[in-house]
Amino acid sequence: MQKVIAVLAALAGVALGTASPPWADAELHEDGTGFVTGNAVRAALGWDDATLRAEAASLEFVAESESVTGISWSCVHAGTAEVLPQRTDLVVTESRAVTSRPQTTWWGTVTGFRLQGFDGRGASSAVPEGPAPGSCPTGPWSPVEGSTRTVETTGDPVLMVRHDGAQHPVPVD
Repeated sequence: MQKVIAVLAALAGVALGTASPPWADAELHEDGTGFVTGNAVRAALGWDDATLRAEAASLEFVAESESVTGISWSCVHAGTAEVLPQRTDLVVTESRAVTSRPQTTWWGTVTGFRLQGFDGRGASSAVPEGPAPGSCPTGPWSPVEGSTRTVETTGDPVLMVRHDGAQHPVPVD
């Protein structure tokens, strides 16, 4: 009897697709692999079970990350020796498509999506915010030699679920 219960419990775990800890909504690794629960996707899209079941195959996942390179320098006024700090940020956003496979119970409920890695498609954009690096206002201003500093920061990737061209963020652990 105990063996039968153990086998049934093991089969229930397989049928329910419990490949991710129950407390984790989504897990995204550096290589694009991981898992997203059906509950997280439903919450991100505002869907019910029936809609997720009907649309699961049409969903796409995208990992977006943003890095900022801050460049600062100083300019000096030739006549007054006044120093003017300058700064510009280069914001680079990268998007990478993630292949996925829905996981369902034997009766069709979507329990989650297995993230299988980046599919090679990607895009990036770089947007400068501020004056050109090393530049000073017109007039008797000039850059202070040796004052240029660069600081880079990289944010954690954000997992997005895409449906009909609209992207929605999914919480990631």
